[in-house]
Amino acid sequence: MKRTLPVFFRYFFLYLSILLFISVFILLSLAENQWITALYQANFIGISLILYLILFSLGLAILTVAYLRAFEKKKLRKVEEGLRMMSQGHYSASIFMDMYSLDTPLQINEDVDRQFIKLHEKLMFMADQALKYAQESNGISEESREEILENERRRIARELHDSVSQQLFAASMLLSAANHQIKDCPDSVVKQLKMVEEAINASQTEMRALLLHLRPVQLDGKSLKQGIEQLLKELSSKTEITIHYTIESITLSQVIEDHFFRIIQELLSNVLRHAKAKELEVYLRKQEELIQLSIIDDGVGFNVSESKSGSYGLHNIRERIEGMGGHVKIISLKDIGTRIEISVPYNSGG
Repeated sequence: MKRTLPVFFRYFFLYLSILLFISVFILLSLAENQWITALYQANFIGISLILYLILFSLGLAILTVAYLRAFEKKKLRKVEEGLRMMSQGHYSASIFMDMYSLDTPLQINEDVDRQFIKLHEKLMFMADQALKYAQESNGISEESREEILENERRRIARELHDSVSQQLFAASMLLSAANHQIKDCPDSVVKQLKMVEEAINASQTEMRALLLHLRPVQLDGKSLKQGIEQLLKELSSKTEITIHYTIESITLSQVIEDHFFRIIQELLSNVLRHAKAKELEVYLRKQEELIQLSIIDDGVGFNVSESKSGSYGLHNIRERIEGMGGHVKIISLKDIGTRIEISVPYNSGG
């Protein structure tokens, strides 16, 4: 307000002076002789003509200045709105969409309008570049992360197989040979050796489950049927579990095949680590519009409602299945076994 009032009065007195000068000049040009005296003595309804002239000039000056001030404020509001929109990142606001019409967008002057448009274009370019860079960075980092994770899985699995797994196998063979050679050892020693052998066997089972969990998530060019059958054959050759399976050839998208392959890996790993099963059944088939996966073991079972079920990785499996629009049904009885039924709509992956 401190700046607005002086500007207002400056414009006001300027226009008032101009109007008075023009009025006097017109009257002077019309008057023949003694125009000052005639002008001073002239009146209308008892009021001097000079007073009318002053009041008219005053009113016209006030209206002119008020109009100009309102017009300037309107232009400034456009500038303020444009700057506010740019500061908030709203580069597609309607005020900017009207900029490139034939009319002057801000109606201040051509130089200011041109600079304002250049500023808007520069900010738009910077925003587009930043978005493009962020998208490219996210894509690269995600691909790199997956590749690094996959390579690390392979490296750890290879080192565990070549070192720890082989050492456990060698220790198991030595201990088995020692058990056959001892004759006169006390029963307590024989019992302890038996316990050590069982511990080594349990460690081997745990190691196989861990190696199974560390296998590549992708099928590496194999079909889902080929990948599952190879997995089950390897498991059958390295464990004492009797495995029965029927895997149908089902055409699925690569993403869904990888999901199913990973789910089967996790479930088989859980059977090895926790179930203590002697027999295992795996079935994958298509029935009408559903893909059904069944995994059945005769192990120790578990209480599905207890938190222990979380150690089976079932939470992750449920999330994967629900993400494909399917559902999971688990039936488990103590000392009888566990049955896991998974159903997924075929159109989610076909």
